[in-house]
Amino acid sequence: MGQRDWTQRVSEELGYYVDYGPSPRKHTWGCAMISKFPIVNSTHHLLPSPVGELACAIHATLDVHGRPVDVIISHNGQEENPLDRRLQTTELARIMRESQNPFIFTGYVVTKPHAENYKILYDQGRIHDIDPTDSDRWCQYIGYRGLKRVGYARVSRGTITDTEIQVGKFAVPLPGEDISAWKPSYKRVDEAHYAPEYHFPKVFRGKGVRGHFYHVFKEPRYFD
Repeated sequence: MGQRDWTQRVSEELGYYVDYGPSPRKHTWGCAMISKFPIVNSTHHLLPSPVGELACAIHATLDVHGRPVDVIISHNGQEENPLDRRLQTTELARIMRESQNPFIFTGYVVTKPHAENYKILYDQGRIHDIDPTDSDRWCQYIGYRGLKRVGYARVSRGTITDTEIQVGKFAVPLPGEDISAWKPSYKRVDEAHYAPEYHFPKVFRGKGVRGHFYHVFKEPRYFD
């Protein structure tokens, strides 16, 4: 394939798992998932798009240290048609709402923070925003449920893509641990609050490397 299948190459070199969702051949932006953890189950979705471009999503269940954790990767339509984006977001919320597992959402939603589609995603999907105070977002969002959110960081994109990088760190409950009462904490703590294995890489502090550095907040944020 002339080294053009970068998902396969990355997964093979790092020993990760990969799943391809609806591709551009199905008239979507295309979705792919690369996971450090085994993919137990995967469902591909073409989200409702009655007016504009089709939108893709992957809903997968991962085996994370013996605990099933659901993940959605999605790419909604662009800003041309509000109806498409609302219906696509509503369908994503339904998928998340009906799952009983801990959940992580990472998707390209195309909405301002706390706007209508944002509220549909988080309220109807029964997930929490990784950092609701981050007002400098337009397309990419991270949400979670049934997990302890450790930290959140923004990394500049450099020249390799047109979209910035958002990174979250989570702690997964032990198998059999009751998570029904878990609620998010938005109390900020210092990096030293967590063991080094939970820390974000120091290489992106200051000027960073190859055009990638912590921006917006200038450093990672950690939460209790």
